[in-house]
Amino acid sequence: MQIKTTELPGIGKRYSFKTAEDEQVTVILHHNGSREIYHFSKDEEDDPDFTLTLTDEEARQLGTILLGVDYQPVSDDRVELFLKTLRLEWLEVKPDSCIANQKIIDSKLRTRTGATIIGIQRGETIIGSPDVNEVIMPGDVLMVIGNRDQTKSLDNLCKA
Repeated sequence: MQIKTTELPGIGKRYSFKTAEDEQVTVILHHNGSREIYHFSKDEEDDPDFTLTLTDEEARQLGTILLGVDYQPVSDDRVELFLKTLRLEWLEVKPDSCIANQKIIDSKLRTRTGATIIGIQRGETIIGSPDVNEVIMPGDVLMVIGNRDQTKSLDNLCKA
């Protein structure tokens, strides 16, 4: 899929692409974080079939759903291969953990363990694909991916 990117001076950026069913989708990302999504069933149409406007938070929540942070449908043979090679774990950060109150980038978790944080549950809030400057808080539940040794190593850091 080819995505066309266009700068919109004073507004933000526009991203456009065609789906596998030859439908046109355009997303405008505004400087204030809001997003507008336009759907055109035919490429030559001037008026969209529908428009959706999302706040920054709504767009990030939708993004986590689309990324499959909460649920990833896969075929049975892919699940079996996935389970043999990678693990998806939810690890709680204890108050006395050595990584508590550190930015992800400063904790060097990926370098130290090989595991990757793909989400954080903080109370009722889910942070999908957290920024490297996100601070890991005591009580956070980290959604991590890696092999068995990598996730176990990160789990040890969450506890100590």
